Amino acid sequence: MNDPAAPVSHQLALVVRDLAVVIGRLTDAAAAARGLSAATDWQSAAAAAFHERAEAWAGEVSGLVCLAESARIDACHARDRAALREADAYAAAFAPAGAR
Repeated sequence: MNDPAAPVSHQLALVVRDLAVVIGRLTDAAAAARGLSAATDWQSAAAAAFHERAEAWAGEVSGLVCLAESARIDACHARDRAALREADAYAAAFAPAGAR
């Protein structure tokens, strides 16, 4: 569960972790669709249609993997920037009085 009182960098770390899980699941789904498509070697019209739709769906899911990976990378960058800001604020709060 996300703690609203947690530092932003920790909240973004959870986003990064959850996106990594989503990416793994999407990758597995695309692989499963491609496996089903490859296993469909019948020559009937229905089998050919299934094969075509399974391949198209796998391609769409693979596109979602790319989108999720881009979001994960953006979240990583935001997490790192937030951590730096938090570290700077912490250092400023505990700096000697003459250094402020």
